[in-house]
Amino acid sequence: MNNFGYVSFLLALASVNAGFSGSYGDHGGGEGGHHDISHTVEITKHVPIPVYKHEAVPIPHTIPVPVPKPVAVPVPQPYPVHVKVPQPIAVPVIKTITIPVEKPVPYKVEKEVPYHVEKPVPVPVEKHIPIKIPRPVPVKVPVYKVVYHHSKH
Repeated sequence: MNNFGYVSFLLALASVNAGFSGSYGDHGGGEGGHHDISHTVEITKHVPIPVYKHEAVPIPHTIPVPVPKPVAVPVPQPYPVHVKVPQPIAVPVIKTITIPVEKPVPYKVEKEVPYHVEKPVPVPVEKHIPIKIPRPVPVKVPVYKVVYHHSKH
């Protein structure tokens, strides 16, 4: 139930109490002929109470992690060595020598070879192709005679 429900419940209780006191003539003072009547109404109502649950929130904290430390190992150090270098220093020289190479050049060789070559010879050929000539066919053509009547319009 929210706050509005609580307020409306208290207002309803106050109005019920005021209605009872006004109806029985309770004006205070207890004048003659009137009886003092008090009336109490008890109302029980279940009101939900919120229960807060405690939940643990994890807080980040530092965790000690073992770090391997460097171990000193003796490393042999180079020592100076005296080497005699001949003076002047011989430098290899690479020379490229071009040698001309003669390329073979193609040329014609004329040589007589006896070989029989067949030559085309004209041969007369007679062909007979029949050609159809259309002959005249009689066709009926209607002839209409038109008669003109001369009349004055």
